[in-house]
Amino acid sequence: MMKFKSEKGITIISLIITIIVLTIIAGVVIYMGITGAKEVNDSKLNTELQMVQHAVLEQYAKYKTTRDNAYLIGDKLEQSQVTQIANELGIQLDSNKDYYKLNKAHLKEIGIKDSDDEYIVNYISGEVINFTQKRLSTKTPLYIKSNSF
Repeated sequence: MMKFKSEKGITIISLIITIIVLTIIAGVVIYMGITGAKEVNDSKLNTELQMVQHAVLEQYAKYKTTRDNAYLIGDKLEQSQVTQIANELGIQLDSNKDYYKLNKAHLKEIGIKDSDDEYIVNYISGEVINFTQKRLSTKTPLYIKSNSF
């Protein structure tokens, strides 16, 4: 009598399990990639925010030594505009302080290139707010404050 050799192969169950595991791994990798991209973008925005703050503080130091208003670059905002911006962004701003809005041309004037964002700044307190973007990871405004002077 002849014996037949049993043929071994992949069962449908092992194939389904493999597909499920690969799908889970792909989902985790895609999620980590998206999260990583958001963190990189937030880091870039925070770095630019700090660069703007340093430039603003430098401009204020020049103003303080010369008392020349030409160093206070930007469009001065009225109190009502400051209140409106604070409400829009959900942050606390002192409407009695002088805030300035810096656009792309103003940023180039103080040495910040390749930025399409607009900023709200206070030269005295060193406050800087990115007016056009929020953090991707938390959807909160990009805001930094320093009482250097």
